[in-house]
Amino acid sequence: MSREKLALCSETEVASWYQPPLETVALEHRERYLAKCQALRAVCLGEVNLTVAARESKLCRKRLRSMVDRAPKLALDGRPFGYRVCVPWGSYSKEEAVNGGAMPIKAGPHAMAAMLAAQPQIKEWVHGFSTPLPSGQIPRKFLELHKKLVKELTRKDLHDFYPLNRPDKGKRALLRYLRNRRIETAPMPDAFSDESPHSSRLADIFRGEIFDRAELDGHRIDIEAELQVPGPNGSTVTRPVTALWWIPEVETESRAILSWVLRVGRNYNNQDVTQTMADSLQKWTPRDLIIPELHYAPGAGMPSALPEPLGFSRPLMVALDNHKGHHSWKVEDAFCRAHDGIFTLGRPHQPRSRPIVEQLNSRMEKGAFRMLPGGFEPATRLDEDKVRISDFSPKDHPIQLHLLEEFIDVAVANYNATPHPALGDLSPLQFLQQRARRDICLYQPSDASQCAADMNSIVVALKVVGNKKTGTLPHVNYAYVRYRSPELDGRWELVGKTLLARIHRNDLRTLIVYRTASQPIGVLRAAPPWDQTRHDETTRTLIHQWSKQEGGLSLKGVECAVTAYVNFLRANARTSQQAADQLAYIQQQHPKSPSPSSRHSLMSTPMRAPTRGWISMDNMRDS
Repeated sequence: MSREKLALCSETEVASWYQPPLETVALEHRERYLAKCQALRAVCLGEVNLTVAARESKLCRKRLRSMVDRAPKLALDGRPFGYRVCVPWGSYSKEEAVNGGAMPIKAGPHAMAAMLAAQPQIKEWVHGFSTPLPSGQIPRKFLELHKKLVKELTRKDLHDFYPLNRPDKGKRALLRYLRNRRIETAPMPDAFSDESPHSSRLADIFRGEIFDRAELDGHRIDIEAELQVPGPNGSTVTRPVTALWWIPEVETESRAILSWVLRVGRNYNNQDVTQTMADSLQKWTPRDLIIPELHYAPGAGMPSALPEPLGFSRPLMVALDNHKGHHSWKVEDAFCRAHDGIFTLGRPHQPRSRPIVEQLNSRMEKGAFRMLPGGFEPATRLDEDKVRISDFSPKDHPIQLHLLEEFIDVAVANYNATPHPALGDLSPLQFLQQRARRDICLYQPSDASQCAADMNSIVVALKVVGNKKTGTLPHVNYAYVRYRSPELDGRWELVGKTLLARIHRNDLRTLIVYRTASQPIGVLRAAPPWDQTRHDETTRTLIHQWSKQEGGLSLKGVECAVTAYVNFLRANARTSQQAADQLAYIQQQHPKSPSPSSRHSLMSTPMRAPTRGWISMDNMRDS
């Protein structure tokens, strides 16, 4: 019997080797991975010789010999390499290729490892470095380590050796060495242990059941849209739109879209984020469609339209990136009051931390948005140009935002009723209904009908202003506007005190003030010309910005600030891109021309407050 056919390891030893799960190997390498494992086991147990095993498994004999030699050796984690040598490039070791303790003179394979072998002190610093090394911007701690390394080599006057003779002083090589070493020294799970691994991330804890986690992100649609802008004399002109933003919230386990918001402009803000969350808290109803031949598919809808308990369920955790609109205290305050759960902000430029919503944005782009007039596929390299996808010219087919929202609503509802590849033959809505039959706990608030309105409101502290000597009645100021009410007339004792105010951010015509959290005082109304047409915080801020510019919008003597603002935008939309974007935004808020209303629904809302003063019964009919 030849020497190569003898058993190299005992069967017990081979059985104790760790074998990486098949799911961790890329799909294109799995067949070769299984062949390597089978050949390695056969050679180590002496079932076949090395040549036969290499021929039957279609492997290189030298590579198989290297795998057999390395498998019984101990890795850096103290265990045998075992079947880890069967993964792609698993039989290749950089540490074993370094021999001797001489300083390398020039860059080359294993030059960094050779330098560390010749400098034990620096090797100790490098191997003790534990700061995370994500892709993207290099951490400051790593730069300090590299600076320390260069300083030590300079002190030893090693300028003629690697890495000091390189332009970057070996910075990139050191970073690559650290990342590769962490891959090799990563702890391996014990195949014979019954203990479950400890979760170290929130994403690992809130994953596995429906409504455990949701992801929200703003996506700039790949479209060059044009908008028809009405002029002051009744004519229309076509103007380009800076950008269209789609802000979806998606449930990660079922891939169901919970809500979405469409916005026009350079960017979206915190109010759009709260509006997206608020839409997921209220029941969805189908729209009365205007576009011909556009219809909802059978079973189409949103999760909020499903019967209880799914209809009023909400995610336990919402994951976002660090966009400036997500960091606002108004978003966090509304989330804590109306939504509840865990609000986690991720790092920028790391879509892998929010893979579901990123995949959804890509799917919607390829399946819907790029088919619109002006849709395109962006370039992936600097020397490439974007590729036109849509056959329709945006100038010949200008966008009408209320019709675009209608199209997106149908597309989203139909998406929720379409079988998803990640769910087999089930659609997101079917998956939710199937999983809801299991014995799981879903978070269902008792005041679900009020939560959507609370999500779009904020509670702030406002100081009562007034002067009895000059006759200035008590009032409060918020967002450049004075608010007063007969409820405050004569209440001079409140002047100088701070009251709590509840403000609905989508309608700033009124606000409610409270003496305490449970003791309301009354409803205050905005002073003219802000009390006529409904407007949100964004609109008021933009109006104030235009009014402060020289030769800008003037509100003196106008009856309605919003109407004057719309007329001003129409007059300047031909020459100002900013005015065109804002006109598109205001038309989205008011599909029809804003008409001042003489009465606001909040003013007729009954207030539970103690009565004050005399009560007359003269007009009451005797029983």
